[in-house]
Amino acid sequence: MTQMGTQSGAKAPRAVEGSAQRMYTKDDPDMPEEFRAFMIKLLKHAHVENNGNPHYKKVLAHIAHGGLTYAPDGKAMMIEAEIIKQEVGHGEIVANIIRSLGEDPYYDKPVGQYAFEIPYECWCDVAWFHMLIDRVGLYVGIEWLGSTYEPLARVSDQLEKEELFHATVGFNHLRKIVRTPDGKREAQELLHKWWPAALDMFGRSDSKNSGTYVRWGIKGKTNEELRQQYIADTVPLIEKLGLVVPDNLANRRYL
Repeated sequence: MTQMGTQSGAKAPRAVEGSAQRMYTKDDPDMPEEFRAFMIKLLKHAHVENNGNPHYKKVLAHIAHGGLTYAPDGKAMMIEAEIIKQEVGHGEIVANIIRSLGEDPYYDKPVGQYAFEIPYECWCDVAWFHMLIDRVGLYVGIEWLGSTYEPLARVSDQLEKEELFHATVGFNHLRKIVRTPDGKREAQELLHKWWPAALDMFGRSDSKNSGTYVRWGIKGKTNEELRQQYIADTVPLIEKLGLVVPDNLANRRYL
């Protein structure tokens, strides 16, 4: 990253054309109410990693059960346990940032990202989850590197690095899986399940809120811009595994 960090360790806020950007701090008296409302909307109502949401516990339990059930050996089990530990940490970080905005992080509703409800039926499912779904989290973390809310920008480096670790773990698992003809066949078949789910996680292309997030510097790109970046970066990795990427519009729920 080329942006200079502030003394607090946060990245400098991104410049957005047509909008005067500045960094807002916790309890900032100049923070506009719309900015605060959209920060809460993003972190409490749209982001799954929030320990204040009891449904996040179900998400973590689902991932942990799949990872530990299908892990082929003890080393893989240890990696899965470390990933869950980090995800719990992400949930606590987000809950604390929501509190810093003067909002209770408790939110007893699923956030609607169906990728977290897809059943794991084998180790290959777990590998695809980490490579594709956790990789979406990496792109969210990169967006937060230039956040105009200082508490979020300050932790974005940690979140980005850990999501990169999760995605890399998935890729390495898949490299081993595709070494055999049966493994490669299984990986190709399951890709048709996980690829559309990953692309849907970025949200609707025509989202009315997407532009507002960009205007306030909370996000640097719209939903569709970020999705296209994800596709451009991820397709070569899938092809490196010797697999064929499905049509980007096949089996999608949110276009």
